[in-house]
Amino acid sequence: MTDTGSLYWKREDAGALHTLLLEKTRQYGIMFYDAELRITGWNSGAEFITGWTAPEVLGQPTAMLFVPEDRAQRLDEHEANTAALVGVGEDERWHLRRDGSWFWSSGVSLPLHREAGRVTGFVKIFRDATHLRVRTRYLENELKASSERESRRDVFLGTIAHEMRNPLSPLKTAVQLMRMQAGDAAAMERPLQVMERQLGLLERLVEDLVDVARVSTGKMSINYEPVEYQALLNDAVDGCATAAQFKGIAIHRSFPPLPIEVEVDARRMQQVFVNLLNNAVKFTPQGGDVWLTATVDQTHFICYLKDSGKGIEPEMLPRIFDVFTQAESGRADRGAGLGIGLALVKEIVALHQGTVEVRSEGAGKGSEFTVRIPLRRPDAEQGRREQPELPGKP
Repeated sequence: MTDTGSLYWKREDAGALHTLLLEKTRQYGIMFYDAELRITGWNSGAEFITGWTAPEVLGQPTAMLFVPEDRAQRLDEHEANTAALVGVGEDERWHLRRDGSWFWSSGVSLPLHREAGRVTGFVKIFRDATHLRVRTRYLENELKASSERESRRDVFLGTIAHEMRNPLSPLKTAVQLMRMQAGDAAAMERPLQVMERQLGLLERLVEDLVDVARVSTGKMSINYEPVEYQALLNDAVDGCATAAQFKGIAIHRSFPPLPIEVEVDARRMQQVFVNLLNNAVKFTPQGGDVWLTATVDQTHFICYLKDSGKGIEPEMLPRIFDVFTQAESGRADRGAGLGIGLALVKEIVALHQGTVEVRSEGAGKGSEFTVRIPLRRPDAEQGRREQPELPGKP
């Protein structure tokens, strides 16, 4: 029986523990090294974790385990010096395997063999904690993303209050003018036009907010019907004509000459193109241009909407269809909107099993949206392909 203060063990138990740690366990790597930081001992766990065998590492510098950045900072020396000075050197960092891959090492270095008050050797006990590191990083990223979403939501709520307040001031002014000019029908025409336009803006804003709620709860449905493609786009252009004329923006159309029938939810698809056109008009300066080009292939109708407007910064492109992005990015200047229109565009197109993409060469260089929608309702087209041919049918 051996006694070291508060620790007691039988000599045979100590031998069994020695064998277990050095020869049989794979969960923990054990490496012995001397004061010159050269490896003097290597257990089976270290071999299992790193891929290096004992003959390959004995006599080699401990730095062989450290990644290049840490070698450059001489962290192998720092770890040993810390162990010698305070009794333990923590090892929580990336290390190298034999095949060049990295693993996250979690462990400690401890001093051994003191001679004349001087440490002459160390033992390093470590394990592969890569899975824990990856999980921790994932949770950290999720927490950061959640915080960013909350921040965007706060900006969004502040912006929506601003956007809903914008039409109220012209409405209030128009009402005051009407009171001042009561009985003069001609004089009241202009205030009435202002009221109608601002009420239309409020109505569209509320409708978009309701639709965002429908999408988030999975309650938005698609009601397919035959529609003429060109007529659908012309109606969308008409819906944006007043705003375009107000800014002197020309909308150029290029459509196929013959009528093309498609199966879509007409109201929802018009919502898509009105939102895209409104977005183009909002971000195109006075006197600019918007180009609306339509075409078809064998399975889809395609619409290209290009403008000469502000463009989109490269870092915003991946998130331009997120509901909070426009407010967060600072694009939500006066009259610029909340960005919910583009979020709805993406969802409505997806419900039609189509795609929407955006391209921009950067700020000040305009942008181009491309919408691709199946010509026929997807399940109906599948039914046509699967319907067996009737006997005797020519």
